[in-house]
Amino acid sequence: MKKKFKNLIAISLIISMVCSLSINSFAATTAGQEMRTQVLYLADVIENDNMMNDFITRGEFSRMVVKASPYKDSVSAYDSNSGFSDVSTDYQYASFIKVAAKEGYMTSYLGGLFKPFDYLTYKDLTRACLALLGYTNDDFSGSQIAGRLETFSSLKLNDNIDKGITDFVTKKDAVNAIYNTLKTNKKGGTSAYGPTVFTNLSVNSDGDLNATGLTKTKLEGPFILKRGEALNLSIPFDITLANIFINGVSATLETTFRELSNNGYLIYYYNEATKTIYLYKEGTTLESSTMVKKGYVNHIYYSASDTITPTRVEIDLAYYTLGTSEAKFAFSYTGTISVGDQIIFIYTKNDDTSTSEDSSGDGTVTTAGTITSAYIYDLKY
Repeated sequence: MKKKFKNLIAISLIISMVCSLSINSFAATTAGQEMRTQVLYLADVIENDNMMNDFITRGEFSRMVVKASPYKDSVSAYDSNSGFSDVSTDYQYASFIKVAAKEGYMTSYLGGLFKPFDYLTYKDLTRACLALLGYTNDDFSGSQIAGRLETFSSLKLNDNIDKGITDFVTKKDAVNAIYNTLKTNKKGGTSAYGPTVFTNLSVNSDGDLNATGLTKTKLEGPFILKRGEALNLSIPFDITLANIFINGVSATLETTFRELSNNGYLIYYYNEATKTIYLYKEGTTLESSTMVKKGYVNHIYYSASDTITPTRVEIDLAYYTLGTSEAKFAFSYTGTISVGDQIIFIYTKNDDTSTSEDSSGDGTVTTAGTITSAYIYDLKY
């Protein structure tokens, strides 16, 4: 039952992760780049974050562009005949190359060659991203290359990329270009391209991608890591190789242990596929009005007409309404939380001063917010 209560705070904390990461989305900082990278991880457009500054091959990029296309879920691993003489049937990206070439995202060479191990050029990158948005050769009169470059730039698909037309591009360049493409309107359209391909992806008010929906389907958690406990025993991958974020900011293992020592506990999620760990400290602001908090239960109040189901609690001398059936059960006679317990709880703050009737006879009281989930905090160190 305790595990069930832990799972109740998942949605609230998940939202904070993406919102925290998007704060610096336009800044030329490491956090901004990491945010872009994480969005593409969650969308399965990229597989890992190894050697981001290395040049990317045409074969590697074929997977990226197809995974960012409407064909992302229809590529068959069994259809490994790419149709190119220099792409073997056992090459891991053979099926992606076939789709990328067929749909016009990438071009081939004379003699039926694809050159999968050649590095991707900036010219290749511009063509692929514009093709995703629906642009074809017919949209560019005169010099195709010049027209594509001009459109690529005017749509700001080159944000955070500094390359010449024949330059090779890095994996980081490709990440930025695909990210920019996903948040850009399709040709002739009035809404961003990304959400048309990824139903759980949206664009926030700042014009950046909000991957909250994608995150919900990718993370394991939430879990509590308490002072004195070992994170590596709970994570199914080598944490020394993990990407770690604390409240949305990139962190090291050393920082994680220091924060754990200072705060007593951290709430964490992990993504095994991307080897990423997201940790949150007490007091983290979630969404726009939801908080994670720790406190002692002073009183539990019941309705005069229902002495089985609690309706409100007092925690550290502040009143909170119980807003979900799970939260009400947690504080009930048969639940896991009693008066005197120290708990972690999630609540939505009231926008304005709210009052509610106190069935104990104290009249109306001001409530700080509505609790959606709660569970015991039993730190022993």
